[in-house]
Amino acid sequence: MRAARIQGPERLELDDAPQPGLEAPTDAVVEITKSAICGADLFPYHGLTPGFEAGTIPGHEWVGVVREVGEGVRGVRPGQRVVNASMISDGTCGHCRAGRPMQCESRALFGYSGVYERLDGGQAELVRAPNADRSLWPIPDAVADDDAVFVADMLPTGLSAVRRGGVDVGDVVAVLGCGTVGLMAILLARRLARRVIAVDGIEARRELAAGLGAEAVDPGSAADAVADATGDLGADVVIEAAGAKPALDAAFGLARGRGTVCVVGAHFEPDYPLDAGRMFEAELSLRFAMGDPISDRELLLAMIAAGEVHPAELISHRMSLDDAPQAYELFDRREATKIVLEP
Repeated sequence: MRAARIQGPERLELDDAPQPGLEAPTDAVVEITKSAICGADLFPYHGLTPGFEAGTIPGHEWVGVVREVGEGVRGVRPGQRVVNASMISDGTCGHCRAGRPMQCESRALFGYSGVYERLDGGQAELVRAPNADRSLWPIPDAVADDDAVFVADMLPTGLSAVRRGGVDVGDVVAVLGCGTVGLMAILLARRLARRVIAVDGIEARRELAAGLGAEAVDPGSAADAVADATGDLGADVVIEAAGAKPALDAAFGLARGRGTVCVVGAHFEPDYPLDAGRMFEAELSLRFAMGDPISDRELLLAMIAAGEVHPAELISHRMSLDDAPQAYELFDRREATKIVLEP
């Protein structure tokens, strides 16, 4: 089958990969119809993921049609449209039993290796989905594939940012970084907050944020915008969705006393210099969050089906799987907000 494979830093190649098959009774094989590129895919693409194995197929956001299931699979059947959960979980460990599937003791991320056990992803014609009853979910007829692909990761991550940030009715929320995760957080925060201030250095992203109802400003204007909105108190919640140290630095200065900074941008710095003095003086809460598609996918698919959210509006490029190398270059240059690949 045709697949994109990361062979080294900035070396993403189209290749003929072995066709996946069932390896356990709980597996399923899915034919991919849509697979999105995520900012987290850029870490192994740039060689920044420890232990990443050359040849791994990336892609943890995908939808497709079930082609084969093991004898132990009960929740999905061949011919059914499904969306994946970005991470797999066993459902039996202490974290899973307590409702924390993204902290599963045997978790693995589709499209990753090294930091987790290797699990080839969906930027290919076919993908094997282990523990299919947990890693796959049927897509309602009223939900298009372009919307459903956001339920694999981006939309649940935006929801986690809002929930773990503690966004409440009437809050002022600052969102730093208007990539797809930041835009999903804006989309959902606007349902509660009285004002959302979106911060990004790229004009096209600010325009998208403004279209979702946020006040969009460049980083140099963020402090003034938050001060104007709050009478110099600071934002109730700051969502850091950029995954960049300067954004995290700025987040602490934008939060009010006893405010919350919620980090959903991916960070791997082992030595980040946390300003404990600022944290203590302002009694700030610092929380980190990943999306939880296993827990939230049914709710989010229902919201899409009801017309309450339309995440597919944020797709900037639809490209062929054959164009994956060019798509990664475009995405890496931040010339694309969200790219969906189609085999």
